[in-house]
Amino acid sequence: MSYLDHFVLAQPWWLLLLLAVPVLIFLGYKQGARSWVVYPTLRILGTLGYKAKEAPFRLAPLVLPLILIPAIIAMARPQWQNERTSRTASGIDILVALDISQSMDTRDFQSSDPRFRNPQRRIDAAREVLLNFIGQRRDDRIGLVTFSGRPYTVAPLTLEHDILKLKIGEIVLVSGRRDEGGTAIGSAINAASIRLDNQKESKSKIIVLVTDGANNSGKISPEQAAELAAALKIKIYTIAIGTESGRLVGMPQQEYDEETLIKIAGLTKGEFYRAKDVFDLRDAFKSIDSLEKTEVEHSSWIQVKEYYHWFLLPSAIGLGLYFFIVALRPPPFP
Repeated sequence: MSYLDHFVLAQPWWLLLLLAVPVLIFLGYKQGARSWVVYPTLRILGTLGYKAKEAPFRLAPLVLPLILIPAIIAMARPQWQNERTSRTASGIDILVALDISQSMDTRDFQSSDPRFRNPQRRIDAAREVLLNFIGQRRDDRIGLVTFSGRPYTVAPLTLEHDILKLKIGEIVLVSGRRDEGGTAIGSAINAASIRLDNQKESKSKIIVLVTDGANNSGKISPEQAAELAAALKIKIYTIAIGTESGRLVGMPQQEYDEETLIKIAGLTKGEFYRAKDVFDLRDAFKSIDSLEKTEVEHSSWIQVKEYYHWFLLPSAIGLGLYFFIVALRPPPFP
């Protein structure tokens, strides 16, 4: 918005009086009817020896209406207005715990982009939906913990979501090293809970756990970590991603432990979601978004500065000068 966009007229209907200005000029220059009777007077003797000065009266029909123009604009009350708005958000601290084990490389998720017919990797689907979720929560501090055999803090809780999105784009799956293998769900929950507990002023704290595996690593069980989170008043939403049966084709072991994930959500008064494709995953995050609402208070006020005196002043000065000139150069008496 440019500087001039802030200028408004508080009472613009007064500008209709400007239509009368050309009418007054026309009537002023229009010659009236001549008198039929001439009254003799001796006052003309007082002007003997002086040259007649009729200039002010010849200009009067033009000058006087023009002096009205700034006065009419002043009556319309030109103002400079600047509207200010403040937002006070009682946000929610959200820490996403994302599984980055090798199984997240599985291509069994139907892409949300119709241009891609082949299923996309689980990690890519999770990244896509997570970025969209972050875009909807601009008033919340969001952080990210990734985990496989152990948890890693990728991004602390922050309102700088652009930085967080960059970090999410840089996520890579773990290598095949032994110390990186496994799925430590309990350790991930515990690490996320510790980081959330450090934020004492938060209204609400939640963990969104996204995994496609069962806990098989770490020094603390998922149930124990969930109980500790519940004691800290942290709510956990668990999302199991993978095939509907929870098993990969040709593999006997179950991918995710649905029973444990349901128990984690129940202990912390959260919710459990199953996502077999990107559409289910998107619906899960939409549900979390609707359940965890941020309270935002908006207040606005308008700064007003009056400028009518800048137009009224020249009109008054012009009228004063006109009468001053008339007084110094009086017209001849008839």
